[in-house]
Amino acid sequence: MSQWMQDVRYALRQLRRSPGFALTSVLMLALGIGATTAMYSVVSEVLLQPLPYPDQGRLVGVAFTFPQEEPNAEQTGQTADFLLAHSKSFASMGVADDSALGANFSLGNGKPRSIRSLRVSSGYLPTLGVAPMLGRWFTREEDQLGGAPLAVLSYGLWKTALNSDANAVGRTVEVNGDVYTVIGVMPESFVTAESPDLWQPLRLGPAVAGYDGTNFMMVARLKPGISLEQAQAELKTLTPVIYEQYPYFWHWYPKGHALLEQHVWPLRDIVVSGARTSLLSLMAAVVMVLLVACLNLAGLMTARAFGRQREVAVRMALGASRGNVTRLLMIESLLVAIAGSAGAVGMARGLRMLMHVISPIALPRLNPGATTTIGIWGMLWFALAVGCGTALVFGLLPAMGLLRHDVTGSLGGGHASGTPVSTHKTGRLLMIGQVALATMLLSAGALLLGSFLNMRSIPTGVVAKRLDVLQVYLKGDKYASTLPTAQFIGRVEDGLRKIPGVAQVGAVNGLPLDSGLNNDGWPVKGGKELSRNIDIRFVTPGFFHAVGTPLLTGRDVTMGDRANGAPVALVNEAMAQLWWHGQSPIGEYVVREDGQPREIVGVVADSHDRALAGPIRPTMYEPFAQVDDATMKAINGWFPTSFVIRVAGDMPIATDVAHALHDADPEVPVGKFAKMQSFVDKEVAAPRFFSWMAGGFAGFALLLTMVGLFGLLSYQVGMRTREIGVRMAVGAGRGLILLLVLRRGITLTLIGLGIGALGSLALRRVVVSVLIDTVIRGAEISAVCWRAGRWPLAVQRRPC
Repeated sequence: MSQWMQDVRYALRQLRRSPGFALTSVLMLALGIGATTAMYSVVSEVLLQPLPYPDQGRLVGVAFTFPQEEPNAEQTGQTADFLLAHSKSFASMGVADDSALGANFSLGNGKPRSIRSLRVSSGYLPTLGVAPMLGRWFTREEDQLGGAPLAVLSYGLWKTALNSDANAVGRTVEVNGDVYTVIGVMPESFVTAESPDLWQPLRLGPAVAGYDGTNFMMVARLKPGISLEQAQAELKTLTPVIYEQYPYFWHWYPKGHALLEQHVWPLRDIVVSGARTSLLSLMAAVVMVLLVACLNLAGLMTARAFGRQREVAVRMALGASRGNVTRLLMIESLLVAIAGSAGAVGMARGLRMLMHVISPIALPRLNPGATTTIGIWGMLWFALAVGCGTALVFGLLPAMGLLRHDVTGSLGGGHASGTPVSTHKTGRLLMIGQVALATMLLSAGALLLGSFLNMRSIPTGVVAKRLDVLQVYLKGDKYASTLPTAQFIGRVEDGLRKIPGVAQVGAVNGLPLDSGLNNDGWPVKGGKELSRNIDIRFVTPGFFHAVGTPLLTGRDVTMGDRANGAPVALVNEAMAQLWWHGQSPIGEYVVREDGQPREIVGVVADSHDRALAGPIRPTMYEPFAQVDDATMKAINGWFPTSFVIRVAGDMPIATDVAHALHDADPEVPVGKFAKMQSFVDKEVAAPRFFSWMAGGFAGFALLLTMVGLFGLLSYQVGMRTREIGVRMAVGAGRGLILLLVLRRGITLTLIGLGIGALGSLALRRVVVSVLIDTVIRGAEISAVCWRAGRWPLAVQRRPC
């Protein structure tokens, strides 16, 4: 033990004598290990840890979906009801809306707030195995049509709205103008991907809006003794029965092909499916950075070790064994690794919290404070493990290289014996590896940056500059029909126009780059065989002028387009091209599933209604005043009403906007007030984030590579000082000597670039898969929607 302590003290003295080397090594390791530890903690908590539910391995999601689709739990109302009645593989099953929707909440005190509400079945929470913190959950009888209005609150809403009232159970609250009785409060630890503030009974049945569309999700718990494969086999036998009982689904597909089937996945796979590829790709990137740091340090340590040949020779001449020398060099490497690991822990914690804040991808189950699962101690042990591993990489390699040949010859003085060929070979291989890895990271960064720039250059169809957006939720019986909704919109618009600096105002249900309604439609002259799924937006006069979307031909919506007037509509260029192939559609008629022909009176320029990454969909715009009551109730229940406000300058108007809304209806709170540019920024957030991350990793790797190349060349020049002197003595000029040195560096760089270019070809697929998962897939899912069923309510479908 005394020999070990003596070696430790000696290694510390050696590092103190070389502060530049020591600080550089520790900093490089701290950055490399810190990034790796941060990503590992995120990957561990999001992808590897079990769900926080009892016997979570038996929890599954059941989906009526494409066979090759990503894990999900989508169901239509009909198929969910069918499985509830016929499936025998599950001990319990729960159904919920596929997403939480905006709602207005108050305590009846005239101070409404905007919240997120989710409708769920009585079996939802028992299936997960979670119980309310206070009170109870809905019973099966309360989940039937006509049941009492009941609500279960989230911990956050209970704490902020009810001031953590221990007697909250039994209190009444107002949700969308209706009085609900609070029957339970969920624990703080219960967090789901939907993050609702309030749960209401679903009461699934044909009367529920969207019943025939894939607007629901289903979770289930496998019966004891039933495997996932057995459950899948049962669902496979039930799929044909569904098509027999509901032949309606055949009309969703061209040529009568049944494309959807019932499928079951582990619930954990569904929860993390949207983040898996992105997180694993980022993890691979930081590991590559760590490898570059290790290779760099291995090169520096190799150079440092061979610079100490005389010292090693003296030790061995005095009786030290090769094992003693190896131990000494490894202890020095281990001290550097421990110091780097210690610095990496604090950096990892900060990077983890930063990623939680800036990441545009959903990171389910991630606790930014790192107080669960892998926490601070987990980070510490992981960092130390990585540090010890890297110590073996960059410590053992130079030690073995140094002891592979006879070092006693260096006792003759200086470096006369020359530098071993293996030393040069090791340095060259390390340098080539660094350049190759840096090239791959730069290639990935360039691809992601190109994607980001391409998306930024896509025209949105609106002028976002100086355009503000106010979104409100018009829920409940008060706004269940067209007349009160239109009157409210008119009052808000009048109030907004009175604000100083406001130039134009309009309203829409389905803001560009936001969600909205879609439905089947076809031209009257072409017949229903030309039916296509189209987007439908409801607008007020002045909307297109306010958002800056040009009117290309015909006329705009006017105040004369009233409920008792002739039904009219405007279409975008994509719809005009779809059915009229460049000819003017003015005067033509279009029919939706409601059977009401609408005359086309204008054509507007294309805009991206859902996502920049997706194709521009054919879209029809109808006057708000001509929406029928059933449709108005449905869209108010699903989507916010958005007011677009064009201002003449960069003046703050948030307070005035809130006053205008309050004057129109004191019970309707501000759902969201933001710049239109924020909606655009959200669309490009994912490629921008990944381009920044990849660019940062690549920049760091490039910096390490440059340092490594400089160090390697400096070392080799130092080792060849006598050779260079001889060459200059026999007439070699400075230019020739410089060329001799640079040629080696350029050759190594070119070889590394070639290997990195080949690796980039494989890496390109990974980059594309990240973009598909984070950008394109969401756009495709929201764009490819099928017919949802019968009019007037079941046919309406939210974007998938």
